[in-house]
Amino acid sequence: MPRHGISSLEMKKLNRNLSIFLLLISSVCFAQKKVKPKDNARTNIVMLKNGALFVRLKTSELQISGLKKRGKEKEAEEIRKEQENNNRSIIAAFKANFNFCPVYFFYSNYSTKVKEGNYKGCLMNTDMQIDTSFNSNNYLIGEFDESETTQLDAFFIKDKNYVQLSRPFPFLIKQNEMLVTTRSYNKIVSILNGKLFSFYSK
Repeated sequence: MPRHGISSLEMKKLNRNLSIFLLLISSVCFAQKKVKPKDNARTNIVMLKNGALFVRLKTSELQISGLKKRGKEKEAEEIRKEQENNNRSIIAAFKANFNFCPVYFFYSNYSTKVKEGNYKGCLMNTDMQIDTSFNSNNYLIGEFDESETTQLDAFFIKDKNYVQLSRPFPFLIKQNEMLVTTRSYNKIVSILNGKLFSFYSK
């Protein structure tokens, strides 16, 4: 063992301690960089206010196609009309009750294109006319849907990948009130509009 300098055993201990120290520093830095839910919600509400809400409308294509293949043309047409009326009611509700940000609508068969950002030619305005005036990456997705975890029927706001947002962002308005009364589209959209304004002003 040499009289001067550091022994190989001491060098190994030093290297090990240094590695542990660097690992701890990296963990602290990662934790500090991790976005807090509140900050993420603030980013989304500002983006929505300065951008637009894209509302996805169902088409019931699979159900209609299945009925037609079984020769049930009448039932298929009834489903088509019912879905069309629901979509018109949703659009009318936004036209009458929503002014937090611009709103556009697209049919669910364009979901992949919209997810990829290729929404030109897919979006409709509140008059159900193709609208190509919007040109931004600042948008969120909204739709009437059933929660995958709770089977809760509600209007949900999701990110561009159709991933449901989380609190404190006001990301859902329940369709059923106290599990008894079903809210109208007008009521749901009106509540949504108020909650978005309230959260934005905080």
